[in-house]
This record gives sequence, structure tokens and C-alpha cells, in this order.
Amino acid sequence: MKINIFFTRLGLPLILAALCNCLHAQGSDMIVLKKGKHKTLKTWLAFSQVHFITIAGNEVAGTIKKIEKDSLFINIYDERKNYTPWGTSFWDTISVGLSRYHYKEIREVIKPQRGFGFIRNGLLFIIGGTAYAFLHSVNGLYLKQPIDPVTMAISGGTVASGLVLQKIHRRSVPLGKRFYLQYIPVK
Repeated sequence: MKINIFFTRLGLPLILAALCNCLHAQGSDMIVLKKGKHKTLKTWLAFSQVHFITIAGNEVAGTIKKIEKDSLFINIYDERKNYTPWGTSFWDTISVGLSRYHYKEIREVIKPQRGFGFIRNGLLFIIGGTAYAFLHSVNGLYLKQPIDPVTMAISGGTVASGLVLQKIHRRSVPLGKRFYLQYIPVK
């Protein structure tokens, strides 16, 4: 009984204090995407997802294992379709590789996909305008009526606005004068 009282009153707090003293959290270094001098767009820490294009033109996507000494250590997952003996298929992770990239090797950062991206990049306008022009032409030929130039101009304008949106819409953020990466050591 004396041992139990000692353990609960003195022993347990001493053991917890010793453990807390031994175990201290170490922060991870950070990579920050900045626009200009004062605006931070994105911050990457350890265990966050990253997707970018290197200077060599390779597209890299994965989970950051750690950021240390100006470098990102990224777990890259090799996922492929595997087939079962019954003829069905499923996606499986074949391997996980650890790759090291210096933050200056990154040429572009890929933007994460957002909702209604097919409208922002103009694909819906291009498909809709082309389909409307095709449908109007087929209906005009089938019903033996003249093809209305106003309707064709409207569908052409819709396709043209889709092409303009496609030209304006950027899938990635190019690094250079306006956008840049900054390495922030925490340790």
C-alpha cells in the first residue's frame, strides 16, 4: 500500500516530468510561396502534399517527408492498375520512393484543382459552342431550312470566349520575378 501511494503522489509526476524533459518537439523547416515581398500564397511543412514541375521539366507530386537544409525530401508513390484473376482491376501502390529536390530546382508550382475547373479553363464553352453550331447545321440540312448566320455567330463567339479563357487560365504558378519560393529554417 505504501508503494501505491508513493507511485501516485510522487512517482507518476516525476516520471511524466522526466519524459516531457527528454521529449521536445522539433519544428520542421518551411518552404513558402510568395507573391511580391509581403503576400504569402502557400506554405509547405513536413507531411503536406506538394505538386510541382522541376527545371528539367519533370512533374513531381507526393508527400513531403521532411524539409532540411534547403531541400525537400518527397515520398513519391508509384500507383498502377493491377488485375485480379477474375479480370477486374484495382489501383495499387507498387512502390514508394524518397526523392530529394533543392527548392531552387522548382520551376513551376501546380495549382490544386478547384471546383468547376472545366468552366474556368474554357472547355465547357468550346464544347458547347461547337455542339450548338453542329446541331444547328444538322437541323438546317435535315429540315431543309437556311442556316441562320446569327446563330452561327453566337456559337462562334462562345467558342472564341472559351479559347480566350483557355489562354488566360494557368494551371500552374511560374516562379520568377513575381512569384518565388522562400526557404525558412526553423531549427
